Parts: sequence; C-alpha cells; structure tokens
Amino acid sequence: MSFQIGNLTIKSRVYVPPMAGVTDLVFRRIIRNMDPHCLLATEMVSSRALMHKPETRIMDLAEGEDPIAIQIFGHEPDVMAQAALLAQAKGANWVDINMGCPVPKITKGKDGCALMREPDLARDIVRTVKAAVSIPVTVKFRLGWDDNSRNAVDFGLMLQEAGVSAVTVHGRTRQQLYSGKADWSFIAQVKRALSIPVFGNGDVFEPEDAARLLEVTGCDGVAVARGTLGNPWLISRISRYLESGQIQDPPTDIERLICAYQHALGLMQYKGVRIGTNESRRHLTHYTKGISGAAPFRARLTQINSEQEMVDILVELAQQVAGQEGEEQFLTAVAEDAEKNRETVLVAAAI
Repeated sequence: MSFQIGNLTIKSRVYVPPMAGVTDLVFRRIIRNMDPHCLLATEMVSSRALMHKPETRIMDLAEGEDPIAIQIFGHEPDVMAQAALLAQAKGANWVDINMGCPVPKITKGKDGCALMREPDLARDIVRTVKAAVSIPVTVKFRLGWDDNSRNAVDFGLMLQEAGVSAVTVHGRTRQQLYSGKADWSFIAQVKRALSIPVFGNGDVFEPEDAARLLEVTGCDGVAVARGTLGNPWLISRISRYLESGQIQDPPTDIERLICAYQHALGLMQYKGVRIGTNESRRHLTHYTKGISGAAPFRARLTQINSEQEMVDILVELAQQVAGQEGEEQFLTAVAEDAEKNRETVLVAAAI
C-alpha cells in the first residue's frame, strides 16, 4: 500500500516520530538497517536555536535515510520559516512542526503543545513555513491541552486548511503527558474529519497493537515512539505484520545485547567518548529490560565510563543468559565490529 504526503509517495504505514535524545543519526541507522521503507524523523530542533547555531548536529542526515523529516519547534512564524529552509537545505524530504510536545520547559512559552491553545498563531506558522519551502509540511499534535479542551478535530481541520500535507496525532492531552491510556477513538474522530493522511500515535508496543490502532482509528499509518526504546526491531516486525499478517520472532536476549553494544559504540564514535558514553547509559538500560537476572547488570551499566567497561558487563550478562555459547556469540560480534572499524580507518587514511 502506498499513499501521498504532498508530492512524496510513501511506501510504508510505519513512522518513527521524533524523540528527544533518541532519534539521532545512530538510532535511525539501526532502524533503517532493519526496515528499508519506514518513515523516520530527527529529534526536534529549536528554530530559535538554529538562528544562532545553524550547523547543529541534530539535523545531520546520512545517505539512505529517505524518507525522513526534520522536526522543528518554536512559535515565531518568520523564525520557523528560516528553520524550515535550513531543514530543506539539509536534505529533509519534508519538514515536521512540533505542536504536541507536553514538556513544561517547551510549553511554558508558546512552543509545542501550547500552540493548541493558540490556533491562530499555529495557522500563521504553518502558512509562513509552507510559503518558504518546496517540500511538504506536516504537524504533530495531541488531543488538546487537557480533557476540558480537546480541540484536536478543529485543530486538525485548521491545519489542513492552512496547507499541511499530513498530521500525526498522539492520543493523549498535554495534561496527561505519557500517563494513562491513549484514546484511539478520539484519534479516529480526527481521521474521519480530515482528508489528508493521518498517523495515529500512542500505546503501540507490539505488532498487534499497531494493527488494532489502524483498525480502530482508520488512520493511514501508525507512529511508534516509546515502544522502540531498546527494541528497534519493533518497527520491522510491525511492517511485516501489516504487510503479511506474519509475526516475526522477537530478538533473542543475545541479539538484544549485541544491538545494545552496537548502539552504544555508535554513539561513542559519533558524539565522542564522553558524551556518547553518557547518552548510551539510558539506551543500555532499555535494551536489558526484560532479560531475566539483568537488574544488577543494568545498575552497573548506568555507571560506565568507557567502551571496555560496557563490554565487560555485557559479556558477563551474556554468559549468565546463555552460558559459554552466549558469551562466544557476543564476543564474536564485538570482534567483527572491531575489524569493520579498523578497515574503515584504513580506508579513510588511504584517502
């Protein structure tokens, strides 16, 4: 099944939307290697900050990431338009505007979900951004500010009239943050009201969840965020299930540990040892959740200061999980990565 987002032909119904501190280039590369067609997005980037630091690495894109969006946030129409132009110049296939972030430090001004309380300003932002760029413009928003102001349907209609090419709707209000259950039935109301593509978002942690969300809401696609933490395989498993009805086996514990290592190593190489190590700790804890007996190892992983410390702990955990065979499987993967890195360095030196 394919559909259009503006002039883009989309071949997947599965979208990995922006997550702060998660959807960087390293994480997206892991997802893309597992699923060649899903939609991807960068972390959200402040439009105002871009005016002072337009070279920010949050907007880094790699070859083969298409289709991918760069998401921007802010509340000044002209500044947002300049940020959108930078996103277009970076190679984004479309620009997404964040009108759904519930975090107080974002909403205390007029950014993120606060724009749902300022529909006229939101309209001006969309129109100004759309006039500035030639790529499609989309918006992510929530059901409303709180249960007393669920204006998602009217807000979606306003955005559609202003010219957005698609929207993503998270099935919670700003007041809920990420607590309680996502209200898929209200997302369905938004979908029935709009003629542009709608992605439903919230409480998708298994392939069957994605199928149910699409059935309940009638949405064109599903946006999967927190369910991918420590579980990037979820995207390809959802894609497979939606396409064929087949449930792909989840990864083994050793496969999870190998991916955890590769993710953390990628962060250290891309962002430097200090920052990469710090950021890898949270990912390592996500990957090890659900592994029997991993709790004490997880506690140690939150304290690592180097690649070697991480490897030593994961080797111990691999041995506990699957004995000598598990340890050898993990160490083989580490050795293969080391060889790939050595070859990359030699090629770069030759150039």
